[in-house]
Amino acid sequence: MYIVGTLCAIGAGIFFGFVGPVTKIAFNLGVGLSLAIPLRYLIATILISPFIFKNKPTIKMYKEQFWLLMILSGASILLTTGLLISVKHIDASLAILIFCTYPIIVLIASMLISKEKIDLKIKLVFIITFAGLFLVLGPSFKNLNATGIISGVIASIGASIIILTNQKLSNKNINPIHINAFINLFNSIFFITIILLFFEININISLSAWVMILISSFCYAIAFFLQLSAIPRIGQSKTALLLYTEPTVAVLASIFLLKEVLNLYQSLGAIIVISSLIFATYQTSKN
Repeated sequence: MYIVGTLCAIGAGIFFGFVGPVTKIAFNLGVGLSLAIPLRYLIATILISPFIFKNKPTIKMYKEQFWLLMILSGASILLTTGLLISVKHIDASLAILIFCTYPIIVLIASMLISKEKIDLKIKLVFIITFAGLFLVLGPSFKNLNATGIISGVIASIGASIIILTNQKLSNKNINPIHINAFINLFNSIFFITIILLFFEININISLSAWVMILISSFCYAIAFFLQLSAIPRIGQSKTALLLYTEPTVAVLASIFLLKEVLNLYQSLGAIIVISSLIFATYQTSKN
């Protein structure tokens, strides 16, 4: 159970890490936000549909857990919109750094609210990993913008709420497939309604642009499902820690796909992050 949960969490971080660089390529090819956001949730809904038919949920279950599912859906909306707005107004590295404070928020909430007992070594790993992440992203503080910073914080809070709320649902033995289906379907309807009312969707883009945005959407769908599957198996705090693979993969993917250069400090930071995660995985497995 633990090994499967660990692999799910790491896999989620890897797939989430590819979303940013691939989406940036799609944007450079002419894809707009009005297409990228709803397509992400639509693809996720389509991918989860076959599993729904095999694991049919009950109406009673959705009624009983309606408000928790709505909180989870709202948190997903905060994450998506907050991060995209943040990247638009401040440097991407700084936006990701602010966003990636969410494992720290989850750790604090786990100790104060859930009364989870977390080993001192794991607490130190959180701090060391974040320090390594700071080096990896190498943020610039020259072009600060209040809207961008606040949006990054909102995205981080959204990610934290997703993990904490999913833990509550998993404690009630709610299937991650049913959670995933509800969120993606609700958010698809929500964003499509908002875009049709206030924006326009441009589908006249090149084949390359379609390929990139579809790959990005598939990566998101797989990553989100793996994240929801990891939490019931290894808990919210360990999942949050292992999701620190996301920014490291994002930087490495940017080097490979966007031809960005990794400097000495970023290389050192990547080594710190990866080493910390390996240690945390070993330590929690031993415990």
